[in-house]
Amino acid sequence: MKYVFFDIECACVYKNVAKICVFGYCVCDEQFHILQKEDILINPNGKFHLTDRGGDGLVLPYDYDDFKKYPDFKAFYEKIKGLLEDEDSYVFGHAAINDVKYLCLETKRYKLPSFQFRFADTQVLYMAMTETYDRQAGLESLTQIFEIDYTPHCAADDAYATMRIAQEMCCKEHCTLDELLKKYSIRFGKIENYQFSNCSSTRRSEYLREKNREKRERGEKRAKFNDFVYGYRVKPQSSEFRGLRFSFSRSIEEDLPLAKRLVKEIVRRGGKYSLKLSASNVFVEREDDDSVRKNAAYKMKEEGKISEIFTLGEFENRYLIQER
Repeated sequence: MKYVFFDIECACVYKNVAKICVFGYCVCDEQFHILQKEDILINPNGKFHLTDRGGDGLVLPYDYDDFKKYPDFKAFYEKIKGLLEDEDSYVFGHAAINDVKYLCLETKRYKLPSFQFRFADTQVLYMAMTETYDRQAGLESLTQIFEIDYTPHCAADDAYATMRIAQEMCCKEHCTLDELLKKYSIRFGKIENYQFSNCSSTRRSEYLREKNREKRERGEKRAKFNDFVYGYRVKPQSSEFRGLRFSFSRSIEEDLPLAKRLVKEIVRRGGKYSLKLSASNVFVEREDDDSVRKNAAYKMKEEGKISEIFTLGEFENRYLIQER
């Protein structure tokens, strides 16, 4: 069995266009002995417009004028197809679904048959090992963790770095790469008939299902709270909070018994509750709150749009709001 690690660089990437300019790969055996490593330079038949995820300019470690000297993607299609569809090889990438998408777009662009192979992803594997499902580990960050030297955005070096990350994970777990994939229940992604699906892990799938369930439940709680606020109409018993429009952090809104109790007390004292932070002038947060809504409230306070920000404990103690 051989392992084929690959990486792709594009001259430009848009929604339905990905003009590949480099296909880099590193082939090794099961003991990670390198059998072949190569950068295939490809004429993208288009201008270079490179940005990273943040939208900043990206510079590839190549002379862009050199690409015009090479054939376009059609000339290298069979070679790339042979590498990735070799029945005696496992295919790997890092954040591989992006490169698989580029291959799919290029075959459509040049009216070539679809690629058809399975692939695993070292990013998915690392997340499964470390149970860090809430953030994606980039190639560069993992090379720093595993102390791997390489040249970023040189496709063959990126492929090599991906191989070395896989090797280091195997060393850490004292097993082969095949055993590592099985240990963490990695399901291969695949591409065929111009359709593709991502590599995944059982644990991450379970984590995402749980996060989706929690998100759905939070949404349902907020909807119930919204209905309560819209429908709660009683005559104030004092004017203590007259002119004050309160908003809570989401974590308070989602605690329905608490949120309802506080709103009733606010209305009883002549105040109002606003579901929109922008329409409020008092904000109440939980002590451990760290959210976008909280940050926005503090910014509004700096701008003079919010007059007071309380923690939940401060608010209850200051106004002696007891549970009724």
